[in-house]
Amino acid sequence: MEARLGVDLSLEVAMIVDALLLLQSLLVVVRVADRTVYSPIFWYIALHAYSVTFRLITLNLGFGSDPLIGIHSDDELVRAAIASDLGLMGAVAASMWVAHRAELTPDYLGEVKRPSLKAGLGWVIAIASLAIGTYALIRYSGISAIAESRGIDLASQNTSSLDLASIPRVLAGFAVQGALIVCAIRGFSAKSIGLLVLLIATSSLGLARTFFVLPILLAVLIYLDQHRRDSLSFKWIVAALVLGVVWFAFKPFSHGLQAGESISGAFQDAEDYIAGSRTAGSGDTQFLDMQATFMAAADESGKRFYGSTILPIFYLPVPRFLWPDKPRVNEFAVQLASKSRSFVVEGRTPNLSGEAYLDFGWFGCAIIPLLYILGMQTAYWRLKYREVSSPARWIYLIFLVSMVQVFRDGLVSLVLFPLLNFLPLTGWGIGSMVLSARGPVSEFHGLPRMRQT
Repeated sequence: MEARLGVDLSLEVAMIVDALLLLQSLLVVVRVADRTVYSPIFWYIALHAYSVTFRLITLNLGFGSDPLIGIHSDDELVRAAIASDLGLMGAVAASMWVAHRAELTPDYLGEVKRPSLKAGLGWVIAIASLAIGTYALIRYSGISAIAESRGIDLASQNTSSLDLASIPRVLAGFAVQGALIVCAIRGFSAKSIGLLVLLIATSSLGLARTFFVLPILLAVLIYLDQHRRDSLSFKWIVAALVLGVVWFAFKPFSHGLQAGESISGAFQDAEDYIAGSRTAGSGDTQFLDMQATFMAAADESGKRFYGSTILPIFYLPVPRFLWPDKPRVNEFAVQLASKSRSFVVEGRTPNLSGEAYLDFGWFGCAIIPLLYILGMQTAYWRLKYREVSSPARWIYLIFLVSMVQVFRDGLVSLVLFPLLNFLPLTGWGIGSMVLSARGPVSEFHGLPRMRQT
């Protein structure tokens, strides 16, 4: 059983402490880190602000917690907030250390001619991704369910057995990635943007939001990188806020369409979802609650996993038909689940600091985010002066947007998303490195001319 910290804080005190720590962290990193959209520490702070600080504010305003999550007391939420704050302090400490080391090692700036992304390989991967992804998107995603509910049979076989399988959904996500590669090669022309928007809209109706939200973020970074910009203008910020509102309401809307409802009925589902979030709670804002119930379950069972939560990285590539009893990706959740804490059925996630607590207790809450941001921030400093056509920088951007999933789901996503979910994008970068190593370095001429801003 994990020993108590010896403090008894209310949710109000926890909110004040967390808000002050968030503000102090922001002031510190603004002084020591580059203020760019490519700096990982600012992503981490933003994710903490949404998942922890914002949630503590809503709790103090009287917003309820989803009963299905299984929160038994406010003390569980306070302990989760403390764990998250420890993670934030570890992340800030890592960014300070990297900034200090960067000042002492000017060779970080010593960039020379580097391998380039290969346009030919990019076209091959893009065409294959568009073909395979579009087929899977139509046949195996929610698009098929929407069509079937309206009397249109897009699949020649019953795909219900594939509904819970991960591979068909991953393949369906390849379509948007193919369009992203086209945008990287040809630039964001009217045709390439049209293709990207069409596939994002289609994916939004048939796949989980992860499969189109992260590509949208990556598209923004690619565009900014191509035009040598490192910050968002006011109109970009307004657009991001609008997309945030859409993101919050889109899940019930798409589920309504898949259930056969009319567009007006699906809109009503979205309105009811937003209206009910105040009392019944919403899983889209209650990541802190999920973390809290994971931590409480681990304390109640007296279990620590000591790093075994990342074991799925090694057995995940094995197809389930070859290993029918293959453990789930969230096998630790299966072991902690109970009648009052239905982690597996409801798809709960522990957050990065929560997973660190499950593995190593309070020490892990600080050290795991510290090591993660240490690696990410070091990669940023080493690649900050690379051209957008650099394979290493391309792969870095993929890992950067994957931080959203790593923060929410844990370290498994650090490998799962870049190497499986984003396989075409990562494959283009790795393949370009291999081809460059076999011959002379060639410039990637497919990108539009860069301009200084």
